[in-house]
Amino acid sequence: MPASPTKKDSGGARQRKSHGASKSKGKGKKNSTDNTTASLRADIHAAAAAALNHGESDDHAQTPTAAGTPTEREKLVAGAAALAVAASREKAALGRELETLKPGRIKRRRWFISGIVIGVAAAVTGILYANPTQSPHINHMHRVLGEFDVASLLPESLMPDDFIRDVSKLLSLDTMGPTATNTSTGDFQPALTLVRDEGLRKKHNVILVPGIISSGLESWSTSDCSRPYFRQRLWGTSTMFKAILLDKECWVKHMMLDKKTGLDPPGIKLRAAKGLDAADYFITGYWIWGKAIENLAVLGYDSSDMTLASYDWRLSYADLERRDQYFSALKGQIEVARSAGGKKTVLVPHSMGSQVIQYFMKWVESPRGGNGGNDWCNKHIEAVVNIAGTPLGVPKTLSSLLSGEQRETVQPLANYLLDHFMNRNELARIFRSWTGLASLLPKGGNAVWGDLGGAPDDPENTGGLEKVSYGAQIRFDSDSGVNRISNQTMEEALGLLYRVLDADAQRLLKRDYSYGVFRTQAEMDANKDDHRVWTNPLQNQLPNAPDMTIYCLYGHGATTERAYYYAADDVAVESLHEEFGTPALRIDKRQRAHLGNVDIGIVNGEGDGTVPLLSLGYMCADAWRKPLFNPHGVRIVTREFAHSPSAAFKDIRGGAGASDHINILGNYDVTADILRVVSGNGHVVQDQFSSDIRKYSSRIKIP
Repeated sequence: MPASPTKKDSGGARQRKSHGASKSKGKGKKNSTDNTTASLRADIHAAAAAALNHGESDDHAQTPTAAGTPTEREKLVAGAAALAVAASREKAALGRELETLKPGRIKRRRWFISGIVIGVAAAVTGILYANPTQSPHINHMHRVLGEFDVASLLPESLMPDDFIRDVSKLLSLDTMGPTATNTSTGDFQPALTLVRDEGLRKKHNVILVPGIISSGLESWSTSDCSRPYFRQRLWGTSTMFKAILLDKECWVKHMMLDKKTGLDPPGIKLRAAKGLDAADYFITGYWIWGKAIENLAVLGYDSSDMTLASYDWRLSYADLERRDQYFSALKGQIEVARSAGGKKTVLVPHSMGSQVIQYFMKWVESPRGGNGGNDWCNKHIEAVVNIAGTPLGVPKTLSSLLSGEQRETVQPLANYLLDHFMNRNELARIFRSWTGLASLLPKGGNAVWGDLGGAPDDPENTGGLEKVSYGAQIRFDSDSGVNRISNQTMEEALGLLYRVLDADAQRLLKRDYSYGVFRTQAEMDANKDDHRVWTNPLQNQLPNAPDMTIYCLYGHGATTERAYYYAADDVAVESLHEEFGTPALRIDKRQRAHLGNVDIGIVNGEGDGTVPLLSLGYMCADAWRKPLFNPHGVRIVTREFAHSPSAAFKDIRGGAGASDHINILGNYDVTADILRVVSGNGHVVQDQFSSDIRKYSSRIKIP
């Protein structure tokens, strides 16, 4: 089997090519040399063939000579022929050895890792190649591939080093002409248009707050396992992918929190990356906040008045302050902007970040928190611009904790690796250790999410296939293998989760969160300093900030998980509790072709692809417009954006009209609204409804 060129060989090939080019310039002067070389090559081939045909040993493979000592030429021919004979015999022996192996084993050896590498490369290539203006990121492909040291992972004959160089060269689009147009990262739209047409300029201080799993997490541990990853990101960037593929045990050890404390395990120290690049891109080419940052820069923002408040999203919010003093630092940063520059701050949270800010506004007022007084928010915060916020939680968090089935709880690129290289037991153990994830469990109970009689957002059966009600959050078919468990409402499903969790997880859940509803002012007053209700907008009130505005910008019209069919082995409810977190329950993925809104055990509804419409819109469209939840008259603006992605071949991320949960951060109109608010023109941003959220809200009976 011929060996692949090594890096040195590749360099030698380039040198020979260059040397050949030089020879061509003086071809007339070198004919005799060329003839000599050709003659020598012919003699070597002849000698090797003769040795093989006559079965001579490698040591005697030489050309016949006249009597006496061989000439230098004859020595050279004999030596080269001997090497050729040895190589030929080695190739034959290796071939015989391979023939004794099972074909399937050979395939697995050769193609398992190469399939991973080629698959990931193809996915990233698709993302990047569909966006011609992303050529700066395409040019990083060689560096990313190089970090994986692909050649060392694969059989030499399968993936030579030249392959990486050639693929990177193929992907490079630097030669693309200036006529290319696309609303992709790097085009600085809509900011350029708004600066020209509306004269927008920066005004307020801006703090971006990412959602769950968006902030990169880097290792500061110095234990044996940790040393290769010191100050490298074990969440985000290609280091994460390498660690999962090649060092999974160490990666899991770093990512899990201590079961008893909810903080770092002994000897492990993982911290949120800092700066704008902590969440601008998840990996090269896959933007998160990248577009927003570019557009804000057009208005004149830089790192002095635009920051990204990254955080360790694995931690509960109380532990974020306890371990990292996260909210104290955020408070200080906002106060400095006010005292030094006279600027109020616009907070721009995405996804789970909206709950982080909800918690912060209660924490900063409370004497048990920041002790800023009940008018602190009014003095310091101009606006909160929630993008795809999750005020009432996300049902898929329930399935993540109940059975270790994340179903895009994590970023799509990370989702593939976790789903294919870890089992449900491993995922459940990891997810249950993340006390921050529990903040996304649905809030409001049956009052919001419905009961066995129906749900506020139930689909209409207007002919065609039957559609299942969302009132039963977890359903069990009669043959699902679970004894004495009936269909579960949201409140019952949360109770089932609590029973499944081990004692430590139960204790931390009760310590950090509350998921109910307050219906009276007396309940609000009695619990206003209880940190467990600060993440639940149905159990606390908006701050005393009549000059502040809360904007809710979110997408709808994308298929979104709303409820589930579950199954288990033939067990009783008493057997569902597993001390070490092995999930006894699992999503029942059998096809139900007679149901129009069920797919592989998931009951689908309306939302942004991750968060259901009820959670996205109820507080903004209804509850926060009522005195019980907004007693001081904070201005509320709701802006809905129908999900309208472009064809995948044009932009695999959906383009300027995409408004699903992550890609809304690149939506043209959403970005325009953000720019108007931060430039002091928020008064022109008004309510915009295009879904049925107000109809659904009218069915929720909360005062």
